[in-house]
Amino acid sequence: MTISTCGHEYTISLLQLKEEQALYQQFCDILASLLPDSALSFFIRPSLSRKESLKLVYQQHVAQSLALEDMLDKAQLCRGKPALISKSYTCMPLRLDDQVIGLLWVYEALTPANCNLTAHLMNVFFHQWHTLALARIDPLSQLLNRQTFDERVLQIASGQGFLQPREAHNARNWYLALFDIDHFKRVNDSFGHVIGDEVILLTAQYLKDNFRAEDYVFRYGGEEFAILFQAHSDTEAQSLLDRVRDVIGLATFPQVKTVTLSGGYTEVTDVMQVSELVNQADRALYHAKQHGRNKVVFFGALGLESEQVASSDIELF
Repeated sequence: MTISTCGHEYTISLLQLKEEQALYQQFCDILASLLPDSALSFFIRPSLSRKESLKLVYQQHVAQSLALEDMLDKAQLCRGKPALISKSYTCMPLRLDDQVIGLLWVYEALTPANCNLTAHLMNVFFHQWHTLALARIDPLSQLLNRQTFDERVLQIASGQGFLQPREAHNARNWYLALFDIDHFKRVNDSFGHVIGDEVILLTAQYLKDNFRAEDYVFRYGGEEFAILFQAHSDTEAQSLLDRVRDVIGLATFPQVKTVTLSGGYTEVTDVMQVSELVNQADRALYHAKQHGRNKVVFFGALGLESEQVASSDIELF
């Protein structure tokens, strides 16, 4: 592809993408094409969450990398301008709400023309990424929405999730948990939907605050939440979920005072369909509801056969 000096074709190639993984890949390809002989590192925060740290997305021709902390120190000098050009490096940060959420570090001084074009394309990438990220957010809870859920499960099951850590000596497994607010219908009936929405929002905040940045927390529907998280074992997963359930159970909610959660979870494997995975977690949740609520149940402990499609209607309030 012949590229104009204004990068119009590059810009169009970024704006036409509607999936984050493809957007990351396209921007990395652009960097390789624009700066084929330059040593560079590109970092980004994988989501809008402030809990996330910058992750290395792309690197080329780097023999000895500079520490990210040192790069970020230089990025603080870029306030009010798109880049900092020194004799031995070029630093280009991306900012959101005064936080550095992305950083391109080139181990040489770029020409003004190359620097301006690269900075422009970084901004195009960022605005497209930000638009896609916002489209995945549930407006009430500020969690990932239901439409994002299937895609994330498939990415994780296939090992293609964005920057998922897989240390060989300390491997963790992925799990899916479904949480449901106990007796939520009573909350709406007794206190009204405004308080009900407040309970959903606060529960969402507690869930988000008590899982790791690399885990995924979704509003799955109504008063139900889904979490894709990592643990070394079924026992560790149970302990983590029980701890989160306890945190919420001990919290004070406006007017309602006390809220409890029931949960069910299962391990994510690469041989399972999304519907089968959800069915397993849902059946474990159903068991928790039917046996006292305010507890978390592991599907594997129930001794049940897996089913492709859920066959039971669950009363969740």
